[in-house]
Amino acid sequence: MNFKPNYSIYLQVADFVCEKVLTSVWRDGEKLPAVKDLAVLTSVNPNTVIKALTWLQDNDILVTQRGVGYFLTEGAVSKTLALKRRQFIEEDLPDVFATMQLLDLGLDELETLYQKYMKKGGRHEKK
Repeated sequence: MNFKPNYSIYLQVADFVCEKVLTSVWRDGEKLPAVKDLAVLTSVNPNTVIKALTWLQDNDILVTQRGVGYFLTEGAVSKTLALKRRQFIEEDLPDVFATMQLLDLGLDELETLYQKYMKKGGRHEKK
């Protein structure tokens, strides 16, 4: 995983899980990999993984079965989508709008750029 500065690592691990849910790699009701396996997969300490999973549990995306592991809740996809949309609108969009204003970039130009982006396949590699 490539970590972003100034953003808690446990939240980045939670984002990793959310991305797996939203891309249907992991589905409602499925058991997640073991904490140790997630720690290896994300290159973080198991305690950080537990903190991320607890945060997701607090947001009703995961449940734990004692001695068995973590499972996605029924409706995890829709709950994850709602959570990530809310985070984007509250945390990311204000910065996007401020940058657009600073650069005098209007919604019409942004729409054109978005359409070009979608024609190219709609997803870029994260750096």
